[in-house]
Amino acid sequence: MPIRVKVRLRSLRSNRSVLVPALLNTGFTSDELDIHIPKNIASELGLWPPPENSSLEVLNTAGGEVLSYFIPDAVELTVIEEDKNSKTITCNVIISLHEQEVLLSDAVIEELEIEILSPRTGLWRFKGEDKIRKSFTSI
Repeated sequence: MPIRVKVRLRSLRSNRSVLVPALLNTGFTSDELDIHIPKNIASELGLWPPPENSSLEVLNTAGGEVLSYFIPDAVELTVIEEDKNSKTITCNVIISLHEQEVLLSDAVIEELEIEILSPRTGLWRFKGEDKIRKSFTSI
């Protein structure tokens, strides 16, 4: 079972927020705090059509090269749990015309201090805590 966490994304452009599941994707490597979001989520956040400061970029993916829109410092992201929230971080957004869900890069996962314990069974925790958490299934 892949690990998903519930996140609140708040657009720094429109101030609109959404609560969505986000996939922890360690194969999505980045030097910066980057997340992929599908076009429909970008629209809900007021980031579609892409704002003027966005750029169209070619990204290398497991499925080959794809064109995606990159928006720097576009959202604030917080992991929401019943008993605890992560710190809030500012992330760059990559609007994917192909992905169907929000993807968190390895850099974002690390910055949020998320430790993946068992990727097959979907177990994780926040760094330094004893509580073992299960992958988020639905909103």
